[in-house]
Amino acid sequence: MKISKYLLYCLYSLVLILPANISHSSTVSILSDQWYPINGEPSSSHPGYMIEIAHSILKKHGHKLDYRLAPWKRSLSEVRQGNADCIVGAYKSDAPDFIFPAQAWGKAEFKFYVPVNSTWQYNGSLGVDDISLGVISGYTYSPELDRYISKNRLSSKVQLTTGEDALELNIRKLMATRIDAIVSFEPVMKDKLGKMNLSEQIKSAGALEPAQLMYIACSPKKASSQYYSELFSTGIVVLRKSGELLRILKKYGLKDWQ
Repeated sequence: MKISKYLLYCLYSLVLILPANISHSSTVSILSDQWYPINGEPSSSHPGYMIEIAHSILKKHGHKLDYRLAPWKRSLSEVRQGNADCIVGAYKSDAPDFIFPAQAWGKAEFKFYVPVNSTWQYNGSLGVDDISLGVISGYTYSPELDRYISKNRLSSKVQLTTGEDALELNIRKLMATRIDAIVSFEPVMKDKLGKMNLSEQIKSAGALEPAQLMYIACSPKKASSQYYSELFSTGIVVLRKSGELLRILKKYGLKDWQ
């Protein structure tokens, strides 16, 4: 859908009307576990496409970005308590109490992964009762799988992993046959397997469900969250219109999700 210059002007005008308690030079803190190419090492020239989007939007409005890594569950807790402003790579089901922008920042499809010699295949009806499944604590995957994880979290059918390197740990468990399958977002898994030189030893075993929208989400405890949410929502529209979004995504080998 084409957007007129007048509409873009109106969008910028709206977000420039700052609430009284927000400085024109505020520092916005973002926490998340490492989920490259969504977000990576803070000091890297490739910190993740969502981090580059956030930095670009904030910079245009005179704000600074403070991006740090923490385990996903702790990141959710810190943002929920108001100790940090926002989290990236979130589904609405991850934190329904958070403040979400109207515009998504990506789309993710989770897939099951198994060793190349495995014959197990996900059949679309949650047929995971006969395997040991590795998942990351605090993640939401799908309503049906989330219920399965909650029901079996104390059994051998589900192994919950936490920490900043949770995906890598799950991959190592898979290679050591301590679990039979793991679930991960395809671009994240592809990057991690490449870095671990395991691309030829692990294969996809089916997609969990249709892709879900991903967002940057802000703290329900902070008065500034509504302002930042609107800024991030209108900002992504402007980046897409100007071509800057595509340039950022190409840097990570990604395409626009729209």
